[in-house]
Amino acid sequence: MPAAPGRLLASGRSADVYDLGDGTVLRRYRTDRDCTHEARLMIRLGAEGVPVPTVHWAHGRDIVMDLVAGPTMVDDLVAHPWRVVRHARRLARLQFDLNRREAPHHSPLAVDGADGDRVVHLDLHPMNIILAADGPTIIDWTNGGRGDPSFDAAMTYVLMASYEPSGLLERIGRRLMVTAFVRERGRAVVEAGLVHALRHRLADRNTTPGERRNLERLLDRASPDRVRA
Repeated sequence: MPAAPGRLLASGRSADVYDLGDGTVLRRYRTDRDCTHEARLMIRLGAEGVPVPTVHWAHGRDIVMDLVAGPTMVDDLVAHPWRVVRHARRLARLQFDLNRREAPHHSPLAVDGADGDRVVHLDLHPMNIILAADGPTIIDWTNGGRGDPSFDAAMTYVLMASYEPSGLLERIGRRLMVTAFVRERGRAVVEAGLVHALRHRLADRNTTPGERRNLERLLDRASPDRVRA
């Protein structure tokens, strides 16, 4: 393990990412979470050609991996909002490719009640895709594991649809993004896991008050034959 972390690059809800200055980063959880399963899953997926950062070392709450240079999909959408449909389709295709893969036998079930044997990410949204020079890279595998593709697809829908836009343009962009994602991913696939995903997200104490309001509204409107942005 590095003697001390380097420059702070980013802070999420559960971990901090530091630049180690040698082309790698240290991702350190703030709790005693064991990242062994996360690292093993990323190594397996990388060997299969899935675009994930290369893992070099992992122990306890620390994981060292390659620094992936490039803007996130969100950053690119801010700079080029007309790419929203293209990015939504790309997001859906990346997720489909993950979900068609059988999860390693050692991968834990990602969420109770969402049984399945496919690889799931469960936090796949535009902030967790880096548009590197050689193509998109999927980051933040904290919630990754084994599960149901419908739940994974619904979680992406829920995360994007409950996002709090700051104005009219962001609201329009969110609707376009969500609509294009559902169309590309498959409405029936998203609907199959929707109610479970909404309830799972509402149980997360890290959601903001605004997100909770959006989630409750979406749950009220959810039905077996309709998914709305």
